[in-house]
Amino acid sequence: MEDLINKMKKLGYEAIQEIDENTFSANYKKVYVYVKKVDEGQLKPELITHITYEAMATDPMSTYAWITNGTSNSYILVEEEKAISEIPSIIVGEEQFNFGKRQLSERDKWSINKYHELQEKFDAIHEMIYGMKDHVNNSNDAIDEFCKLIFMEVFRLNHSGYILRGGELEGKRFDDIFRYESIEKSDDKNKAVQDIREAFKIVKGHEDYVATLDDGSKAQIFSSDDYIKLENPNIYKTVLNTLQDLGPIRVEGVERPGTLLDLTGDVAGRVFDVLLRGKFENKGGMGIYLTPRQVTEAAAEIVVYDLTKEGAGKLIETDPKTGYPTFKVGDLCCGSAGFLIKMLQEIKNHMLTKLGGNTKYYEEIFEQMKEHSFIGSDNSPGMVLKARLNMAMNGAIKCPIFQTRNSLMTENLEPETFDAIITNPPFSKTGVSKTIKKGSTTIDNPEGIELITKYSEDIDTDGQNKMHSDRLSLGSKPDSKGKWKQVNSIDPAVLFIDRNLQLLKKGGLLMIVVPDGILSNSGDKYVREYMMGKKNEVTGEFEGGKAILKAVISLPQETFSLSGAGAKTSLLYLKKKEHPGEKQGPVFMAVADEVGFAVKQNVEIQLGDDRNDLLKIVEAYKKGFPEDEE
Repeated sequence: MEDLINKMKKLGYEAIQEIDENTFSANYKKVYVYVKKVDEGQLKPELITHITYEAMATDPMSTYAWITNGTSNSYILVEEEKAISEIPSIIVGEEQFNFGKRQLSERDKWSINKYHELQEKFDAIHEMIYGMKDHVNNSNDAIDEFCKLIFMEVFRLNHSGYILRGGELEGKRFDDIFRYESIEKSDDKNKAVQDIREAFKIVKGHEDYVATLDDGSKAQIFSSDDYIKLENPNIYKTVLNTLQDLGPIRVEGVERPGTLLDLTGDVAGRVFDVLLRGKFENKGGMGIYLTPRQVTEAAAEIVVYDLTKEGAGKLIETDPKTGYPTFKVGDLCCGSAGFLIKMLQEIKNHMLTKLGGNTKYYEEIFEQMKEHSFIGSDNSPGMVLKARLNMAMNGAIKCPIFQTRNSLMTENLEPETFDAIITNPPFSKTGVSKTIKKGSTTIDNPEGIELITKYSEDIDTDGQNKMHSDRLSLGSKPDSKGKWKQVNSIDPAVLFIDRNLQLLKKGGLLMIVVPDGILSNSGDKYVREYMMGKKNEVTGEFEGGKAILKAVISLPQETFSLSGAGAKTSLLYLKKKEHPGEKQGPVFMAVADEVGFAVKQNVEIQLGDDRNDLLKIVEAYKKGFPEDEE
C-alpha cells in the first residue's frame, strides 16, 4: 500500500487516511480519492461498480476512485460513475474540481449496499435455471425466462391491487398469485405455478408497457404467443423470494420490506446489465453479439458532448402540439439496448446534475424523454425482450423498442426525425444478395431483391443519383461512366449507413461501427464519396455528399472477435449536412490499440482502464478538435 500512497502524494493528494489494510482515502482540500487494492485477477465491471458504490457512500463523497490489483487499474469519476483515463494531478488547476456533489439519502445508501448482494443473487438464479434445464436449452433461454419473471414483479409493484380479467383467473388479484408466500403455503405448488403462468398471459400486453411508434403502431414487449416455459416450483420460490424480499428499508422513519422500486439511481439497471453481459452467449458471424461496454461508453460520451456543448436546447425542446420532447436518439440494431442505455444515462446526468436553473422542469422533460426519445429495433424477439427489460430497469418502461422482420425495411420510422443514431450493425461482404448460390445451383432471393430495390429508390431512369436527403441510393453503385446501377450483393453495413443518414434530421449525428474496408477499399470509394462528396483536386475541398465526416476511431482487431467477425473495425462519426453547400472541416483521427480487455480462449479478460485507449481518445476529442480548429 505504501507504493499507492506515494503515488497519490506525487499527484498532490497529501492528506492520507487509512480505512482498512487494503483501502485508504487521499485528499487535497475538498477533493477525495478512494483507493482500494483487490486480490481479484480481473477488474470485472461488477467489481468496479461495487467499489464505486463504496466510494460514493464515504462521507464526504469521494470525487474519484482508484481500483487496482497491482497489475490492472480502473479510475472512476465517482458521482457520474464514469471511467476516466487517470486520476488527475492537482497541478493542472484546482478549477476543474469545482463541481457539486450530490448528497446521498438513506435510500441511496440502502440501494448501494444492495448492489453486490443482488448481483450475486441474480447470477445464482441464472445458474439455477440453466442448471435445472427446465425447458431451457441454453444460457440465453435462461435469461429470457428470468426476464419474464422480473417483468411480472415490476408489474406487481406498479399495479397494486390489480384484478385479473379472463380465463380461470377472472376476478383474482394479481398480488395474491404472484407472491412467494402463495407458492410456499400452497398445498398444490404445481397449480400455483400454473396460475402464475396464466397470469403472465393476461398482463404481458398491458397498455402501460406498450410503446407507440411514429406511425401510430403499437410495440409490445412480448409477442402474442410468448409464454413462461418454466414449470419447476422451486425455481419460482427462489426467484420470487429474491425479487420480493430485499430486506428492511426505513423510509420517513418507518421500516418496511424493500422492493425493486426502492432502488435509487441506476442500481437495478446495473445489476441487470451485469447479468446480461456475464451470461449472454454470443453467436458468431451475422448472429447476435453485445457491443463491449468500453465502446458504447466512448461512443455515447462523444455524441452527448456534441449534442450539448452549445447548450441543452436540443434536449429540452418540445412539440407545441403534443407537448412531448422532440429529441430522438435511435439504434436500428439495438440488441440489448447497450447504446441506448448509455445515451439515456449520459443525457440523464447532463440534464439532472449539470444544468442549472429549473431542475424540476428538466426532471419532467426527462420523464417524458424516457417514453418518447430512445428508440430501437431488432429482428430478434429475444433481444427486444432483453432491451425492453434493460430500459425498464433503468426507469424507461414504455420506451419504443420494437421487433421487426428486418431492421433495414422497417416502415415505422419517419425520415429526418432523429437527432442522433448510435449503432453497431451486422456486416458481411455478401450479406444482402439478390441470389443464393449453393454449389452449381443458384436461386433468387426475394428478400435481397426487395432490399436492393428499395435502397435504389433515389436513382432515376437515366442512372443518376438524385441525392435527396430523405431517400436511399446505396443499393446501387456507379459504373465506369458514372451511371448508377443496382448491385447484385452488398454489405448490409453500407445499407445501414444509408438508412441511418436518411433517418437523421439535418445536422443530426451518426456514430456507427463499420468494417475498415468501407473506409479504405477502392471498391467502396463510391460509398465514401456518397457520404463526404468528391474531392476537388484544385481547391482541395469536398463537393457533394450527404454528410460531414467528424471522426474516425480505429478499434483493435479483437474488439469484436467474440462475435466471430474477423473484420477490422472503426467507429465512423458523421454529421448529416445541414445544407448541400456545407463544407467539410478537419477530421478527428485516432487509433485505439487497446480497449481495456483481451480475448483469450473465447473469453474476455479485463485489463483495466489504463489499458483502454478510448478513454484518452474521448478526452482528446472533447478538448476542441476538430471543429474549434477550423
